[in-house]
Amino acid sequence: MYHIAPTMLCADLFKMRESMELLDKLGIDWFHIDVMDGNFVPNFAFGTDFLRQMTTVGKSPFYLHLMAARPEEYVDLFAELGVEYYCFHYECTQNPFRLCQQIKKQGMKAAAALNPATPVQFLRDLIPYLDAVTLMSVEPGFSGQRFMEFTYQRIKELRALADGFKLLIEVDGGIDIEIAKKCIDAGCDVVVGGYFTLFQKGKSIEKNYETFRQAVRNR
Repeated sequence: MYHIAPTMLCADLFKMRESMELLDKLGIDWFHIDVMDGNFVPNFAFGTDFLRQMTTVGKSPFYLHLMAARPEEYVDLFAELGVEYYCFHYECTQNPFRLCQQIKKQGMKAAAALNPATPVQFLRDLIPYLDAVTLMSVEPGFSGQRFMEFTYQRIKELRALADGFKLLIEVDGGIDIEIAKKCIDAGCDVVVGGYFTLFQKGKSIEKNYETFRQAVRNR
């Protein structure tokens, strides 16, 4: 089973409620929620008040992708909001094992994200403590960037490292339908849908989702 995760950063903010309710009905696997602090990445997105409103609307699980410094300081806050996956950037913490323990203590699933330049091998010993890994296929911070082709090899490397563990591999950034197929063939479980798939301008989310879903699952 392969999963499609809409990144709500690409949704129309003025129609967020309608978009989330529609995506829930379509049967998405989880909402990919980007939180950016303007420090680790040069952009800001989805403050806690706005996210609190989102969690009251969305029924599907929330995958929090935290692009922020000091991720250990926000675990309790996002646990309180009902987040299911807490994904921190490996580059942002000096104590990833302790952070995973902290996340799971609060009842969430632990996930780590890797920037394109961070070697996959860095996660070798951390994998047993993780439920998911997000491989960035663009530099984090802005949507609409071009997919980095070497990501396919990184997926294969991570899948080999995770052999024997129940680890979900998510790929995030610049994914269109053809790229999604190649990512799945390389070994990923979850593809993030953004501007090039689910939220293409001039097309309905329903039509985009069905086209994406059929292509990914019947490739």
